[in-house]
Amino acid sequence: MAANRPPQGLYESSGEPFWPSFRVGFLRSLSVAPDEVDLEDSEFLRRHAGYQLMLVVMMAILAAVICEIPSDLGGSLTLMIVACIVEIGVLVSAAWAFLRGTFLTPPVIPLLATLVVLMWSLASGNAHHYYWLFPLLVAISVLLPTSVGLLVGVVLALSLLAMRAVGLSQWPIGNDLVLLVTMMALLEVMRLMNRQSGKLADLAFKDPLTGAYNRRCLMPQVQRSLTDFERHRRMSTLLLLDIDHFKSINDYHGHAAGDRVLQSVVKQISERLSKVDMLFRLDGEEFVILLGGVANRAAAEIAQDLSITIKTLNVLPDREVTVSIGVCDVSQVRSTIDWLEQVDSAMYRAKQLGRDRVEVVRLSTAINSGELADTAGWR
Repeated sequence: MAANRPPQGLYESSGEPFWPSFRVGFLRSLSVAPDEVDLEDSEFLRRHAGYQLMLVVMMAILAAVICEIPSDLGGSLTLMIVACIVEIGVLVSAAWAFLRGTFLTPPVIPLLATLVVLMWSLASGNAHHYYWLFPLLVAISVLLPTSVGLLVGVVLALSLLAMRAVGLSQWPIGNDLVLLVTMMALLEVMRLMNRQSGKLADLAFKDPLTGAYNRRCLMPQVQRSLTDFERHRRMSTLLLLDIDHFKSINDYHGHAAGDRVLQSVVKQISERLSKVDMLFRLDGEEFVILLGGVANRAAAEIAQDLSITIKTLNVLPDREVTVSIGVCDVSQVRSTIDWLEQVDSAMYRAKQLGRDRVEVVRLSTAINSGELADTAGWR
């Protein structure tokens, strides 16, 4: 992955219809694997802490079922075997989670397996196990996306109604109502917490003026791209873009006009980026673009096309907005610091050679403004 975005309400799809929200959420909940996570990612750390706690709860539930099968359920051999298998699986997952700090299996798998065993126990006549459903509801709300948790809760409610319809229920109907209300409250609380988490992530990782990612977010993404190249030879390229004569824009047109220029440039860039690219505001009028899946030559064409497009912006009444851009792909560097220094040198070389141009690290010829005006759509 050339560019993995920071967490922004991973489980929330605010404003989307239920089915797309459910599909995305379910796939995300199933896609967690030890080789696909960032161990420093705040969303991962939050999920993992909840996962560790819920694994302990699941082990307790399964142990209670196993210990009471011989005396209360007439020695149901099949249920005993299944419960023991699930308990072993949860134990192994817990050991992996606590010792390795990652997910051995997606959280939804041990959670649903434990729920099946518990419902089986209830259907077999062990009615007091009903109260173990409440901590499982907490696990559902903590570990699963809101839309997925809602679907699991609906299936659970329908299962309890079916058990009541065939005479397997041995508890008051009021218990089911309390369970349903608890489930809805927990899901709503988690939905609000996830939404708030997304807003806090925006504040932590995004520039408030332009909406681009900030410097704090840049280094982890650059390091990840370098690691992807070292491990999997995945190409990526940095563009360092600086708005020419930006100080004079502020001096002659005012800071409000300068802010409009920054916002217009970011808007123009963002409209041209693909899903694997990222845009960062480095400092003042400097921006870094991380392009996934391209090397120097293609990135130079992208940069030149972008330079030409920015010149067409009608932001200031008496002047064009031009940019100087440095280009450096990951194959040219030894470290993240080296990468940023090389692309910075290329950008300053573009400034020294007259501005409004693109300079590429270790490319024999510079690309002058307008030279690639007929470049095809770049992503």
